[in-house]
Amino acid sequence: MKKENDKNTAELDRSIIIERPFEEELSEAYINYSMSVIIGRAIPDVRDGLKPVQRKILYGMLELNLAHNQAYKKSARIVGEVMGKYHPHGDASIYDALVRMAQDFNMRHPLVEGQGNFGSVDRDPAAAMRYTEARLAKIAEEMLADLEKDTVPFVANFDESLKEPTVLPSGVPNLLMNGASGIAVGMATNIPPHNLGELMDAMAFLIDQPEATIPELLQFVKGPDFPTGGRILGGENLRSIYETGTGSFTVEGIFTLEEDQIIVNEIPYGVNKAGLIEQIAEYFKKQEKRMIRDIRDESDRNGMRIVIEVAKSVSPQVVLNHVLKHSSIRTSFPVKLLVIDAKMKPRVMNLKELSEAYLNHRYSVIARKAENELSVASKRAHIIEGLIKAVRVIDTTIDIIRHSPDIPQATKNLMETLEITEEQAKAILDLRFSRLTSIETNNLRDELKNLNETIGRLKVLLSDPQNIRNEVKKLLLEAKNKYGTPRLTKIGGEKPSEVDIEDLVVDRSIVITVTKRGYILVSELQNYRTQARGGRGAKGIKTREEDFARHIMVTTKLANTLFVSSMGKVYSLKNYEIEDATKGTRGKHLMSYLRLVEGEAIRTVLKMGTEFTEDSDLLFISAKGKVKRTSLSDFSRAGTSGVIGLKLEEGDKVVDALLVPAEDAQWNVFIGTAKGMAIRFPLANIRRMGRAAIGLKGISLKPDDLVVSMTLIHEQAKDEPVLTVTTRGFGKRTPIASYRIQSRGGIGLKNLAWIPELGDVLTVQVINDADEVIIVTKMGYTIRFSASDIRTMGRVTRGVKVVDLGLEDEVASVERIETDEEPDIGQKEAEKETQNGEKEPVGVLEETGEEAETDIKSENQDDED
Repeated sequence: MKKENDKNTAELDRSIIIERPFEEELSEAYINYSMSVIIGRAIPDVRDGLKPVQRKILYGMLELNLAHNQAYKKSARIVGEVMGKYHPHGDASIYDALVRMAQDFNMRHPLVEGQGNFGSVDRDPAAAMRYTEARLAKIAEEMLADLEKDTVPFVANFDESLKEPTVLPSGVPNLLMNGASGIAVGMATNIPPHNLGELMDAMAFLIDQPEATIPELLQFVKGPDFPTGGRILGGENLRSIYETGTGSFTVEGIFTLEEDQIIVNEIPYGVNKAGLIEQIAEYFKKQEKRMIRDIRDESDRNGMRIVIEVAKSVSPQVVLNHVLKHSSIRTSFPVKLLVIDAKMKPRVMNLKELSEAYLNHRYSVIARKAENELSVASKRAHIIEGLIKAVRVIDTTIDIIRHSPDIPQATKNLMETLEITEEQAKAILDLRFSRLTSIETNNLRDELKNLNETIGRLKVLLSDPQNIRNEVKKLLLEAKNKYGTPRLTKIGGEKPSEVDIEDLVVDRSIVITVTKRGYILVSELQNYRTQARGGRGAKGIKTREEDFARHIMVTTKLANTLFVSSMGKVYSLKNYEIEDATKGTRGKHLMSYLRLVEGEAIRTVLKMGTEFTEDSDLLFISAKGKVKRTSLSDFSRAGTSGVIGLKLEEGDKVVDALLVPAEDAQWNVFIGTAKGMAIRFPLANIRRMGRAAIGLKGISLKPDDLVVSMTLIHEQAKDEPVLTVTTRGFGKRTPIASYRIQSRGGIGLKNLAWIPELGDVLTVQVINDADEVIIVTKMGYTIRFSASDIRTMGRVTRGVKVVDLGLEDEVASVERIETDEEPDIGQKEAEKETQNGEKEPVGVLEETGEEAETDIKSENQDDED
């Protein structure tokens, strides 16, 4: 018997098995799941703007009689009511939805009034549901109003024991008023909140003008209105968003700048305040330069207040630019107006379609309400008419009732005698004798009159759709007057733009160093302290073996730097693009910044402003004495790829370049050679030429000599000396007046009583007593001292020791620091001593002890003079 039963069961089981391809079953099941999530969980209904769980919570609270003027109830009680009757899912999801509807920083008009800890803008979690209490907000009652008048469809709940509404009457446009966000399967929605008053005005206008365009509606709806305030930038994006249903806009917090503080009073919607503060603090902690002293949260019951204390000597605007660029105080808000339409299908709508969908829902609600009220009033009027007939012959009525054997017979007798309907007769029989005899005919007639007036009004309302529209408009404007609030979010007139990176840079004095092997670094000028002339110097940059600093330049972080290569190409870089380095580091190779080719070396580093103007020219000098002058504006596109500045002959190379003024009447060019020759001639003798030109002869050279340096001299600067420094550390200052003006292309004058022990001349440049000098050696040492420490000497002299060099070390580069570049050099009063602490005799040659100013004449001096 048992075996037979098992056999029958097996046959039965096989009979209910449906065979179908796996991919078809999987596809169909996933589609069903997707639609369930989309419609039943994540995407709001266009009519009431609610997700199913929110709707069930509000309806559950209504059933618990939790009106705004009633006592609060524990949130756990509400969650239990909703979960047990309408939403058989996890209690946590129900409570989370309840909490969100009570948060005034998430909802423009909260639908739930919470009592207790319901979280904060710092994203602190709400207290457990057993601790918090809630009731409906007054505006939520507008969402639920007239549910009892059959205004919306009802369906059975999950166990078919109760009924629940499929949508709420929604006396206010909750979807646009409070917005919504949700992620479903394959789609998501993100609808920002708006100002209720603006929405009501727009919809009232749409009722009057059904053909209104979206731009016309935007005369009323200025844009999103977030509960956290803030400012929307780039209002022109909003029209596209409202027309297409998708897009994004930029929103930023509200802040004020004080002398040394940035005060933030509002933050963008959805931004975690505590997270924002931590984000800002972490960013500035990583910055090399200290820009803020403190950041603290001073928010209280009166409002939000974040205080950023700006460090001394730093502009609050610069700090604010960093905050805007690197924190969530300015953020993008993506918009997708995806909703479930009246046909229960997901759809992206524009502003007009959303408004029309809501209004159509309200038309339906008002019509159904009127029909319900008309039915109730008509039935009541019918009953009143019967009562009036009964009261008019009260004795006869009572006699009929007393002498009737039962209710059915009494009903029949009343209908026949009083000429009334069955409904009227039953209403009479439902009254006690005491109640029936005490009814006054006048009262019944007054009630009947009022009922007839109501019936007439409702019939008129239902007779014309325009009357329904007018009624909806009236109710909208009443709700506006009742619940409307001023706009919180400002719509900025400025178009949002990327914060210019230059606005993030703290401008300060820096030293740019380029080594012979092509390494470049930026270091703080303050790292180079003032020392005595003749000192050994401090270790400035770490160089590789056989590498040394070739170029140094004092400039600022926001300035541009021009790089002129040995091949006559010109490159440009923003100084803030060059990586900062600390003392003792090598920096990065120029190949990381500039597109140099093999064998190309940077010969000159020039500082300039932020613009390539016609007011300046770039002057080149080659090793063979060729000069060329080209407008600086021709190099505006130089960039990191570079452009040709001087076309060179074979075997020649660029050794120096200068920025010179376009107005050249009072300027002279001064060129120095390796073997101590120099020439001075008017800048006007060099005409402007194109970038690809070869150039003109600047100086005639001896076979063993080459040009090494060039500087610019003003004709009236007769008292300013020319600084000459050699590779072996000798230098001198010679009055400009010692060099007469000659013609371009000549052999020049003797600038130095050159002997091999001095080393080749490295640089010639104009310098003032108030200026300072930075010297960098091949071994990487730097020394900084006052120019006045170098003696002023005759033209044909050897000079004095300006830096103490090791046997294998040489001077690599010399840089002048002008007084207007660095007003407070620091340590200028430091005692000028040698490394062993003894006072150094000024003007003594290294090793020989010979007086420097010996004015030794060369054999052919007379010819050269």
